[in-house]
Amino acid sequence: MPETPIADRTVLDLGSSGIPEVPMLGRYNFAHAHEGLVEHAHPGAMEICYLAKGTQIYRVGRRDFVLRGGDVFVTFPGEEHSTGEAPQEKGVLYWIHFLLPRKAVRFLNCPPGDARQLVAQLLAMPNRHFAGDPLLQTLLDEIMAAAGRKKDPLRRVFLGVKLVEFLLKVLECSRRSPKAGLSIGTNSLLRHIDAQVEEPLAVPDLAARMALSVSRFKARFKQEIGIPPAEYVLRRKISEAKKLLARPGTTVTDVAFRLSFSSSQYFATVFKRYTGKNPGAFLAHHQTAAGVS
Repeated sequence: MPETPIADRTVLDLGSSGIPEVPMLGRYNFAHAHEGLVEHAHPGAMEICYLAKGTQIYRVGRRDFVLRGGDVFVTFPGEEHSTGEAPQEKGVLYWIHFLLPRKAVRFLNCPPGDARQLVAQLLAMPNRHFAGDPLLQTLLDEIMAAAGRKKDPLRRVFLGVKLVEFLLKVLECSRRSPKAGLSIGTNSLLRHIDAQVEEPLAVPDLAARMALSVSRFKARFKQEIGIPPAEYVLRRKISEAKKLLARPGTTVTDVAFRLSFSSSQYFATVFKRYTGKNPGAFLAHHQTAAGVS
């Protein structure tokens, strides 16, 4: 099937449109956060993400990259990556996979010589995280629309041209100044939050840990992470809550107090805000799946 709509997500396989080099082109428009991506890789494929709206954290190795609206993020063939402890945030994100040939063959309708140069430039891309260009979203929307025009005899030609134009624009943007990664202090703080996620983790205490005033800490944290520190802590707690609720014998109240929520009612409110689900229903689903009555 060339197109798989999944609620607020669309995934295309351009192989059915005569472009086997692009096995996946996706777009999501999330109104709330979704479960994060576990560490994975795409053998033989380069993945290019364009965040049109919102914020998102990606992790490669031990380094976190914070994307904001308009940013591009690239992972190279076979490279392990994930969203770390972060969820897939609300916003609009496009992702596309390119299977890069290892020898001189045609690629996206380009003759072998030109294809070899294009692939070499992609693999030598100077930056993996950089500011994009609004044209990238326009091109991706045009590609997705063209993939659905099954009766268009020029569909394959159009797609090849637009995909090459997209890659050339990505290369152009990548040569500009790279985005700054997380500071050492912020990276250390995120590891502390992860290790102490069951504790209250009040914002003034976190600010003191970084030797900053509360106002300065809030501003710096939001600048680097893209969301306020209190919201980040709640998201991490909910991520941990989902793991705990999946364990046999767990109750919603147990999880709420283990993660230092003031009440199970407040926990349920926060859980639904970030997952779109009630924790009781989430618990019941996992216990049924595990065969727990």
